[in-house]
Amino acid sequence: MKTYPALILAGYSPHKPDPLAAAMGMERKALLPIAGKPMVYWVVKALQESGRIDDIFIVGMSESDGVDFGQEVTYAPNQAGHFDNIMAGVRAIQEKRPDAEYAVGASADIPLLKPSTVQWFLDACEQRGGDLFYSLVEAQVMESQFPGSGRSYVPLVEGRFCGGDLYLARLSVAHNNESLIRGLLERRKNAFQQIRLAGFRVVLKFLFRRLSLKDAEEVASRLMQCEARAMPSPYADLGMDIDKPHQWEMARRILEARLETVSS
Repeated sequence: MKTYPALILAGYSPHKPDPLAAAMGMERKALLPIAGKPMVYWVVKALQESGRIDDIFIVGMSESDGVDFGQEVTYAPNQAGHFDNIMAGVRAIQEKRPDAEYAVGASADIPLLKPSTVQWFLDACEQRGGDLFYSLVEAQVMESQFPGSGRSYVPLVEGRFCGGDLYLARLSVAHNNESLIRGLLERRKNAFQQIRLAGFRVVLKFLFRRLSLKDAEEVASRLMQCEARAMPSPYADLGMDIDKPHQWEMARRILEARLETVSS
């Protein structure tokens, strides 16, 4: 069974605190306590227990944070911007694992991620083949598994989707598309602004709700000069990122219930 290095993005801006962290009286979202552990701990645990991850790299943290993950992790220092954090993580992977061709990416704010979901995602990516794999969750899937999640959705032909927070990418893709990825990340909270980068025809399709998942794959492949794949997930935990107090409370209840089930 093939394994991959994993990159967890736990970066932060010291000049612009995350709203959820600020609301809870902390500076850094990845370290918010939830069910007795920092939020990022649960992401590391899921990746490790999937059996598909070998080395784990975390950008935006260091040993001084004092988090015991129960295993060795490699840290990369926090950078000025989101893309800079990605590239710091990519460099850390390539320094330690020069043999690595692909890496799994995950955000630090999906504490409900399950090992079985990681397994499903990587199996599905390997079956399709490609260079860049982006997870998605359809609205009905999200609401059936996490009612009241409060996610935002983008309308496509196949339904309304929110972006997931689990990825698989050939490491060379990031190096070859720096300016494009920077632009996409700067617009990551606004789907329409991202779509504008793809050109007038794509914008029209989006406005008239004629943009399909296949269209999105073709556009991403053209812009990034690689084989890009959209991966709709039947498991919503890979897209249940924690941005608001009610989402944090939801995750706390679910994780505590899981812990009770394990201990009983």
